Amino acid sequence: MSLTTRPLSPALGVEVLGVDVSEPLDGKVRDDILDAFYQNIALLFRGQNLTVEQQNRFTTTFGDIGKRTIGPRLRKSADDIYTTPVMVVSNIKEDGKPLAGASANGDREMGFHQDTAFHEIPDHVTILYGIEVSSHGGHTLLTNQYAAYDNVPADLKTKLEGCKVLQVYDYQRHTVAADIDLSGARYYVQPIFVTHPVTGRRALYVNRMMSVRIEGMERTESDAILSDLFDITEDPGFRYEHVWEVGDLLMWDNFCSIHARTFYPDEERRLLRRTTVAGKDRLHA
Repeated sequence: MSLTTRPLSPALGVEVLGVDVSEPLDGKVRDDILDAFYQNIALLFRGQNLTVEQQNRFTTTFGDIGKRTIGPRLRKSADDIYTTPVMVVSNIKEDGKPLAGASANGDREMGFHQDTAFHEIPDHVTILYGIEVSSHGGHTLLTNQYAAYDNVPADLKTKLEGCKVLQVYDYQRHTVAADIDLSGARYYVQPIFVTHPVTGRRALYVNRMMSVRIEGMERTESDAILSDLFDITEDPGFRYEHVWEVGDLLMWDNFCSIHARTFYPDEERRLLRRTTVAGKDRLHA
């Protein structure tokens, strides 16, 4: 019996129907889910009821669970590390403090980015599970970067072939400047165009939140080109906007998509749980 799905948008994504991801998956269902994922960039499973352990088990369907890291500015000592790969994305506070394991940016709007693009080996898959959601806002926006690559003008594509871009995140800011002090940040130089290691398709791999300068290019030219590329990456015609419901599990491919979070009201509780799948190797053009 083949997997039953329905499209989320013309741009990317399908909802998978009739699969309870809290249960171990048999080989056929697992293979069908993997095929649907690589064909569609994002998958949605509604009505799920998951413990942390069950979410972690489902995550390993796609590879090793990604590790969480603390940025240099926030690290208190050399051995100051997260002891769990699970991130809480929430605005909830207990005794005036964020929940244990909470993201530093979980309580506000967040611009388009790829998760861990600033690592030597970025995370491949992000899996987000909705536990409490606000009455409005807090939507997750996903944009197809295969389509973005196809939409880069031919002359610019030729000019940028083989070029690399500095990806930076300092864990305390929404955006970073090209002249940022890198001693206080996590960063890595990535290809501007990447070849997906599974599908073999080309994708545009820049984002407005983390991509700060093109290597070997004058600052003015780099800024202008990146501005044009950011507009291409965020084209609404390549986008799916997910409106959260309790029990939603949404997952996406970080190698061929970017994502963002819309504003939501501070006075309403929001709680999601995130795991990632680690990449296996560096990204290549």
